[in-house]
Amino acid sequence: MKTKDKILEILYSKDGYISGAEMAKCLGISRNSVWKCINQLKAEGYSISTSNMGYCLDMCDELDEFSVRRHLTTEHKLYIYRKESSSNTVAKLLCQNGEKEGSVVIVKSQTGGRGRMGRSFISESENGLYMSIILRPKITADKCVNITVAGAVAVLEAIEKISNKACQIKWVNDIYIGEKKCCGILTEASFDFESGIVQYAVIGIGVNLCPPTGGFDKEIKEIACGVYENECPKGIKARLCAQIINDFFKYYNRLDKKEYIKKYKEKSNIIGKNVDVYVGNEIVSGVATNIDNSANLIVKDEKGKLHTFNSGEARVRKSGKGIN
Repeated sequence: MKTKDKILEILYSKDGYISGAEMAKCLGISRNSVWKCINQLKAEGYSISTSNMGYCLDMCDELDEFSVRRHLTTEHKLYIYRKESSSNTVAKLLCQNGEKEGSVVIVKSQTGGRGRMGRSFISESENGLYMSIILRPKITADKCVNITVAGAVAVLEAIEKISNKACQIKWVNDIYIGEKKCCGILTEASFDFESGIVQYAVIGIGVNLCPPTGGFDKEIKEIACGVYENECPKGIKARLCAQIINDFFKYYNRLDKKEYIKKYKEKSNIIGKNVDVYVGNEIVSGVATNIDNSANLIVKDEKGKLHTFNSGEARVRKSGKGIN
């Protein structure tokens, strides 16, 4: 570990000021070396106060490799960018250049974030967490939905652990707090045409941690929310990022066991509700009766016929007579 990272670790662990002399003694270096490292950290964006009492880390919410890695339970290569088009775009380029499974791309501000169905995902504010996990699963393309489902459960669990907020999942891949969406997940993959085997997959996760300055844009303010209503607690981005990685690989490493399905169904916010399911130009209306063990949505229409969907978009109808 570099000296400046050791100093950063000391600053993170200290609640309040610590003198340069104390850090120098602890690390076996000169006070001048401590001062140089402090200036390097400031240049990298850390807010460190200096007084006659020493040094104090003011802001522990910087998404840097150290702040994320200190909360991880396993080793992962981290790529962190200030601003890019999207974390998925960067991750796919890395995959095409042979990047290994388990690497994580974190983008602090996205200029071209994307969601499902080709929609844009507004993510230029640094009030969110935008990350992509690189995978090389030995599965066929039709099994990729399991990655998305495992990801949805992992993100839900991570948000609940870190924030103590109750979340739900809207089929297939959106995380809700109450009636509003706080997170979207987009899985993209490349596969061999002849064998159908996935060459790589990228699961992109975008979490609104708190509303952007000035609030959400008018086109989404009625349907979007942040995990926190106002400011995020210090250090929350790094903690949540690491928790998502930890929880995701807990499921991914046993993907075929489908241990995430039970929680996925328990946390569904559409089972039992009247829905319209959009698949291409087709719309099927009915009651969402179940989600099966393959994460397919089962809908019963007004004639009693059951429809099974493995993709599409389900929208809950806000009014109208229920279908029995």
